[in-house]
Amino acid sequence: MMRRLAGLAGYLLSFALGCSAFGQGVPPNVPKVLGTVPPNVRLVDTQGRSFHLHDLKGKPLILSPIYARCPSACIVISRSLKKALEQLNVPSDSYTVLTFSFDPKEGRAEMAEFQRTHQLFRSNWRVAFVPDDNELFALLDGIDFRFTYVSEQVKDHPNLLVFLDKDGAIRHYEFGLEFTPEQLERGLRRARGEWTFWERLGIFSEWLFPIGALGVIVSGAWMFLGRRPKH
Repeated sequence: MMRRLAGLAGYLLSFALGCSAFGQGVPPNVPKVLGTVPPNVRLVDTQGRSFHLHDLKGKPLILSPIYARCPSACIVISRSLKKALEQLNVPSDSYTVLTFSFDPKEGRAEMAEFQRTHQLFRSNWRVAFVPDDNELFALLDGIDFRFTYVSEQVKDHPNLLVFLDKDGAIRHYEFGLEFTPEQLERGLRRARGEWTFWERLGIFSEWLFPIGALGVIVSGAWMFLGRRPKH
């Protein structure tokens, strides 16, 4: 029996270490940043053209933070995003995609190589980097994106897309490695302020638990106080 328990403990430890090694890092605090506008940082694309984030206002924007030297996740994200965009039943001139590096050690050469390798060429897709480290981290703070370095290399980072509306405000996040046309359609729809009945109901249901919990606490306090012996 003890041997089986020891074996189970070893398996669980290995599983936990594996999750730690290949985890997605700290996810963003979505309720905190929804509706906020990331700072107007300066970026440079793979053609050497300088532009500001707010230059892309006027239509929904999909942000895809990656790093070019990523051995796995960022490649899968970008390739699946490319495939999903090709299948998306939404006019390409009605939104913009921006892939940028969150690694301050990367610049134009790394991002250009990443773009060529994975053929990320669409008329509405820009691949860029933020040359100023302070502005880069201000942008990452603006979307609440956290990553970790170990031995001078990126270890963990969230796998996500961020959807901004035409005014540059954050309206939606999608999480995962392989994104589908349905996910992109949902994000762009929410960036346009269009919600289905069930999506709005889902937002309302998020309040049900805290309201119910408060009701339980108040009821419990009332019952406890009501049953206190009289002196």
